[in-house]
Amino acid sequence: MARLLDEVGGCTVVRVDLFAGTAWHYARYRPGHPHVFLKDLVERLRLDGAGRLLDLGCGTGQLTIPLAAHVAEAVGIDPDPGMLAEAEQQAREESIANIIWRRGTAENLANYVGHFKLVTMGRSFHWMDREQVLTALDDVVDVDGSIVIASDGCLVRPTTP
Repeated sequence: MARLLDEVGGCTVVRVDLFAGTAWHYARYRPGHPHVFLKDLVERLRLDGAGRLLDLGCGTGQLTIPLAAHVAEAVGIDPDPGMLAEAEQQAREESIANIIWRRGTAENLANYVGHFKLVTMGRSFHWMDREQVLTALDDVVDVDGSIVIASDGCLVRPTTP
């Protein structure tokens, strides 16, 4: 979920249009998540076709689409309508019909009703208000649920070998 903070009249304004117009290229050229990672996730979290998935900052569905087969329902949320349209097209091409695509931000989870067995954020958490999102997830994640932050780097160290 792309955010760019600007100062306007003494107020911080969040722009969510940083990736506008890039969805087609993003879907085709941004590296996906490795199959071995996805397989490990399904096994470790015992994703058996039940439960719900919430993918925050879903972009073109790089986590939502491959994980949808392992849950009853998936919800992908992203602020960019182009990303969501591309994600919907990708899912349609793969005949995946259990995904709901919603325009929005992770910081506004109160707008989404229900609980989720799994919440994912793939290469998007660094764009979010981390404390606000993690606090909001307390009311959204099932008691036995999980949160997965999939990134190319380490969240606690500046660089990863």
